[in-house]
Amino acid sequence: MFKRILNETESAIKLWEIIKSVLSIKERSKNTLVSTRLIQLLTAHGIHRNQIPRFLGNGLTLADVQTDEIFLSKLNEQILNDVCCKFGIQREWLDGANSQIYPVHDFYKRPEDFESFICEITSNNPKGKLSGVVIAPNESGFMAYGLILLKEIIDYIGEKEIYRYHICNNWAFSYWKARAYMAACIAVAWRKEVYIRGVYAPAKQIDKIIAGKKLLNEDTLNMECKRWYPEDMALCPEKFLDGIDPEIDDFGIRSGLELWLELDKKGFMDTKLRESPRRYFKNKLDEIKFNDVID
Repeated sequence: MFKRILNETESAIKLWEIIKSVLSIKERSKNTLVSTRLIQLLTAHGIHRNQIPRFLGNGLTLADVQTDEIFLSKLNEQILNDVCCKFGIQREWLDGANSQIYPVHDFYKRPEDFESFICEITSNNPKGKLSGVVIAPNESGFMAYGLILLKEIIDYIGEKEIYRYHICNNWAFSYWKARAYMAACIAVAWRKEVYIRGVYAPAKQIDKIIAGKKLLNEDTLNMECKRWYPEDMALCPEKFLDGIDPEIDDFGIRSGLELWLELDKKGFMDTKLRESPRRYFKNKLDEIKFNDVID
């Protein structure tokens, strides 16, 4: 009996130690210095601590950034607001009041707004090259989302390019309607000479980026994953349909092709890469409809 009580007591003590450890981690996270978060942000974007004075200016010196505590005493509203504007991040995250780092953009059903968004970025930063990546889930399922992640050159440290990131989310990758509108956005990008490549990644990894709560860096865009060509969704019906949920009686397949043709008629599927592939998509739709009649 005594031994059992002793074991239960030891187990309770161990459980309490674990709980205290978790609470301590959460408390430390909540109380993270603004300067510490700023260092984390700059490091993620490829700027070493010793390069911060050169990058931020504002009279900062190397001595000012040697510790987070000293750096905190040198920060002011101008520096903080400049950083938020430069990297397109939420000031609330930097202040420690919110866990969302980056704003997110939703262009589902709105390829015309995506085009305006690209034009706004390039007009505001004509010397900054804009490119990006489509990160698609490597598993199927209606809740498996993809995203378009744009990267914009905003500065240089020596010859190293420094980027601002733009998260464009809300693409249920296997849903025919989302796939068609994503294809239209990709075509718009290529037409505007914004070159977008593709990778597949686990859905859990994508979800962390979609929420805007993960610090982004070049490793995010250089995942060691299977590569693909997003522009093919606007050029080849088989590539466009790859992974789309067919739904009952191939409703998803037919509807996806019909929406592709509708968006193409409005000019959204023109990539400027080659002659219009419209007839291939029309032939594919006719083939599917014919097979449905035969069945």
